[in-house]
Amino acid sequence: MPLAAYEEEILGYNFIEYGELGKPKYLVLGIPDAGLVGPIASGHIVGSLKLSDAVGIESYGYLPPAAVVVNGSVKYPIRIYSGGNMAVLVTEVMPVASGIVPLAIAIVEFARKRGIEYIVGISGLGNPARAEAQPSLYWLATTPEAEALAAPLKDMGKPFPDGLIVGPYATILKESVKRGVNTLLLLTDSFVDIPDPEAAALAVQGLSRVTGVSVDVSQLLQEAETLRLRLQGMAREAKDALAKVGKGYEYRAPLIYS
Repeated sequence: MPLAAYEEEILGYNFIEYGELGKPKYLVLGIPDAGLVGPIASGHIVGSLKLSDAVGIESYGYLPPAAVVVNGSVKYPIRIYSGGNMAVLVTEVMPVASGIVPLAIAIVEFARKRGIEYIVGISGLGNPARAEAQPSLYWLATTPEAEALAAPLKDMGKPFPDGLIVGPYATILKESVKRGVNTLLLLTDSFVDIPDPEAAALAVQGLSRVTGVSVDVSQLLQEAETLRLRLQGMAREAKDALAKVGKGYEYRAPLIYS
C-alpha cells in the first residue's frame, strides 16, 4: 500500500492521497446502485483512459475490514484515479447502512475543497421492465452550470422525470444544492439487482458527450456476460445495503406536484 503524502478526515472517512491527483475538472462517481451501473462504468473508464491510482478512502467505522489486492499490490477499498481533466471514484465495497450518508457528504466536501469544477455521478435507475427494452438515459443537475454541461445530451436522453431518488446519490444531490456544487447525475434504466453492463455503456457514452473525453465502450459490451457473472456477489451486497436506507421508495410517485 503506498505511503500517504497527505491525509484528511471528513465525517469518519479518511482521504489518503499517495499519488498525483492534480487539478481535475471532473470527478466521476461510480457508487454501487441498481444494476451496478456506476461501478461497471467507472472501472471501464479507469482502464480505458489508463488513469493513475491517486487517493484511497478508508473508514474503520463504516467500511468492512477489507483490502483489495491488484497485481500483488494492496489497495484501499474505495479509490480515486486521476489523469488530465478526469478523476474517477471506484468502489469495491459497500459501506454499512449508517455509513452511506456520511460517505456521500464527504465526497461532496472533498470535491469542493479540492476545487473540482463538476461532480458527475453515474447510476442505474432500476426498471422492472428492463428485460423487455433497451435502457434510456436521463440526467439531473443541481446548478445552472451543471444543466449547461448536460446540453450535449439533448438528442440521446432527457431530463429526469418527477419521482424519488433514494440512496447515496440523493444525499450527494442535496448536499450539492446546499453547498453550491455543480453536480450532474447521469442515470440509465437498468436491471434492479442484476449487473447491467449495457446500461453502464450508455452512461459512459453520455459521460463522453458532456466531458469531451472519449471513452470507447466496445470492449465493455463484448465482456458484458463475463461482468454479469463476476459481479453478482457485489450486486447482492449493494441491494441489501441500499434496502436498509429505503431504496424501495423510488418505485412510487411523489406525493406533491408543482
